[in-house]
Amino acid sequence: MHDESAIKSPTILLVGDYMWQWYQEACARALEQIGCQVVRFGWFADFWRWVPGHTEPVYHSICHRVQYRYQLGPIVHRINKRLLSIATQTKPDIVWFYNVTLISPAIVRKMRELLPNTVFCQYSNDNPFSPLARSGLWRYYIESIPYFDIHFTYRHSNIADYYRFGAYRVELFRSYFIPEEDYPTPKEEIPERFKCDVAFVGHYEDDGRIEYLDAICHAGFNLNLFGSGWQGALAKLGTESLLRRQYPISPVFGADYRYAICGAKVALCFFSKLNCDTYTRRSFQIPAMRVAMLSEYTDDMANLFHPDQEACYFRTSAELLEQLRHLSRDESFQNRVAVAGYKKVYDDNHSVVGRMEAWLNQVSQMRR
Repeated sequence: MHDESAIKSPTILLVGDYMWQWYQEACARALEQIGCQVVRFGWFADFWRWVPGHTEPVYHSICHRVQYRYQLGPIVHRINKRLLSIATQTKPDIVWFYNVTLISPAIVRKMRELLPNTVFCQYSNDNPFSPLARSGLWRYYIESIPYFDIHFTYRHSNIADYYRFGAYRVELFRSYFIPEEDYPTPKEEIPERFKCDVAFVGHYEDDGRIEYLDAICHAGFNLNLFGSGWQGALAKLGTESLLRRQYPISPVFGADYRYAICGAKVALCFFSKLNCDTYTRRSFQIPAMRVAMLSEYTDDMANLFHPDQEACYFRTSAELLEQLRHLSRDESFQNRVAVAGYKKVYDDNHSVVGRMEAWLNQVSQMRR
């Protein structure tokens, strides 16, 4: 049995790749804000480096890529061994695996043997159980499920999946906004290239989103498009598609990400069909930046944000254009939606600190 008093201000070993600052690092900082001690364990530098001019990290070599892809080899062995050493040295109250596909079930079992009073948690914002997920990539993650005390899942639909693979307890852990990064920016501070009628900032999937975006362009709206993977959409675009004028399309980060959303009168939300998502991180970021959100409709979203008050929704291209025209023509309505959404994300505590407070409360209740 765990001593509840011992984990009110716990030491947490937070394990992950630490590639993108809004995942493991954002949670680590939020946990420190609420009084926890966080030991960061990652392997970014073992495999990748940042190269000027690249928007994503680059593998050190083909050998590094192969070892990461197949989760075997001397680098992977050293990382597993290093984690075991750090865990036994720090003796954390909580071990949290965040998007971890590299650590073997045998190492998790050994950590449990060496840390009998530690609570073990696992989480991924991706969908390891999707039929479209690479099974090899997620094999360690899924095989390790029975060895964790509590699993946190990004989406409702995965709760049954965790139990099916032997989970003891599963809780919903939604994404969040980061107040220090996701905040309203006055129009006069935003570079002209980011100002537009409507923006979508996100990756490409072949799920109908280009048809929606094409319809927006042909309806005469000034669209800005940012994100990764959009080269894959070119083959689907007709020669007359106005979306071709958006190319080259690239991701935006930091202040440019904020400008891309705040520079739009309306910001769009599409959801990953590959992951079977019913909301996304931008569902909280857009309102936090006090911008009117126009989102694909899901029951989940309608429960989070009241329709036509805190957000607007569409199910078809016709509904999308109708809502966009309404928001564009009625500036007062557009502003009311933006302000109500902003109030909602703060009132309902959707910030990263709010998430971590709830997370810590759930973990602290664990008993074995």
